[in-house]
Amino acid sequence: MTFRISATSLIPILIVGLGWDLCVYVYAQTNAKSSSKVPGGDSFASCFDMESGKLVGPAKRRTFVLESPDGRYRAYAETTAVTHKRKNGQGDEDVECENETGLFVADERNENFRQVVSVLPRPGLSGNSISLVDWSREGHQLLIGEGVWGYGSDFGGTVIRVYDGDSRTLSSESLVDEAFRKHAGKECIGVYQPVGFFEDGGIIVKAGPYFDEGEEQPRPESCMAKESIWLVGPAHDVIRQLPDDYMPKRYGKEEPRKPAP
Repeated sequence: MTFRISATSLIPILIVGLGWDLCVYVYAQTNAKSSSKVPGGDSFASCFDMESGKLVGPAKRRTFVLESPDGRYRAYAETTAVTHKRKNGQGDEDVECENETGLFVADERNENFRQVVSVLPRPGLSGNSISLVDWSREGHQLLIGEGVWGYGSDFGGTVIRVYDGDSRTLSSESLVDEAFRKHAGKECIGVYQPVGFFEDGGIIVKAGPYFDEGEEQPRPESCMAKESIWLVGPAHDVIRQLPDDYMPKRYGKEEPRKPAP
């Protein structure tokens, strides 16, 4: 069983209009800079040293290669962070950092890696990365987390998406948001992180309440009262809560380190 995904979605991600308004809530407080629980599974790169905040210049980071359970599909993500000089309102030059991230997949039809997803910088959200979460047990679906954030701010979050290797298509950025809105029966907001795949192909998500900065209580529109684990799909109308201590199985295999492909 698979998610229904759009065959026209392999394009740079530009969230505009109503879709952007809804996603703002999800982005507002999540630390997107390291969303993968697997060491080496996140492509995060920055022009700045994370501890000192000092500029260190252009940077590039590539994840490990993650292989599907049957070995027919392989994937990695890579982020390039570059510096740009721009004049500010006082006529002085500021140095800014911008990221570009790609997801690359090789399959039995083409052993060479090809770029299937491109995440580009946009105003206010010039930082981005991709974390490889896992391949599904069957069906060659890859669960990823697209990290987006604004350099020099706390504004950022993660978009949960599924890439289907067989159809070479990508789910929409609102896949999880739509599932929780349908479950709640109303407009709702939350903070979501990808965790893994269920045996039947559904995706496992950690969901938490949304807080405005400085507030101790979640916003009234928040779907969650506390952080919890949920199963979404594989059908769009299926969503249910899992035990808080639920640990998903890992199906993908990390390819041994070797020279970059």
